Parts: sequence; structure tokens; C-alpha cells
Amino acid sequence: MIVAKPVIPNQFWILKENDRKVGNIEASPGGYAVRINNQTETYKTLTIIKQHVPIDFEKVSRKSKPVSNNSAYGFATLSRPYNSMYDVKHQVPLWTRDDKSKSWYTAGWYRLKQGRHWTTVFCPKLITLERYSYQGPFHTEEEANDQSI
Repeated sequence: MIVAKPVIPNQFWILKENDRKVGNIEASPGGYAVRINNQTETYKTLTIIKQHVPIDFEKVSRKSKPVSNNSAYGFATLSRPYNSMYDVKHQVPLWTRDDKSKSWYTAGWYRLKQGRHWTTVFCPKLITLERYSYQGPFHTEEEANDQSI
């Protein structure tokens, strides 16, 4: 069985058989060009390719993003934190921007209730969390928005 490994999603695949490259599939304006052992055939859609050629398409795997330097305790920050610490009282990761900074920022995404409305914010100051009701921290904005209140 030939396995199609995606290199560029929906545009280019490498075809392998028994861990040996045997060809590729490339998207073109007229459809898809399938090259196997120096023979090229053109098909209109991927479905037609699957019907005529015994190819198993691998799913595109989403690799988790490595934690960058702009993070504190695994949560993203606006910039590179000068120093970071974990606030046990509020259960949030904190950081400052430089050695002379007096403002503490919280890392990650939060849901804040200001008045009657909940809003999603990224890296608010600690004083903001002390003044308003909040939920968080969250790793992504989508994760924060998915929280039902």
C-alpha cells in the first residue's frame, strides 16, 4: 500500500511504499498531478485519486507548539518576562517587564466580569484581577471563550 504523507496541507504529498519514496502528488490549476515511478497522471479531485490509485492519505498531525521564551509557568505573556513567580493567593502566574517595574502582570488568558459583561483579556495587570471577578488562567483565547458562565 502506498502512503501519502502531507508536506504542504492540501497542496503537496510525498508517496512512500515500505519507507521508500515512490512519487508525489502535487496540486495544480487543473486538479492533482500524481507521479509514481516517473509516470504522471492528472486527476480532478482527491476522491477520484483514492478510487483509481491504492493510496492511503495520512492525516495532518497538529504538533503542539513549544513553549517560547515569552511564557511564565507555561502560560503565554505579552513580552519576555524579567522575573516570574506564582501567586498562591490568587492562583495565577505573575511576571514583570524589567527589573525596575512596579507593575505585576498575569500570564495567560482570563475572563473578566466588568459590570454585567464578561470579556476575554490577555495578560491583565494583577490589580485588575484584584478589582474584578475573573476566571482563569487559560492557555488559549478559544479555551477562555469556551467557558460557560
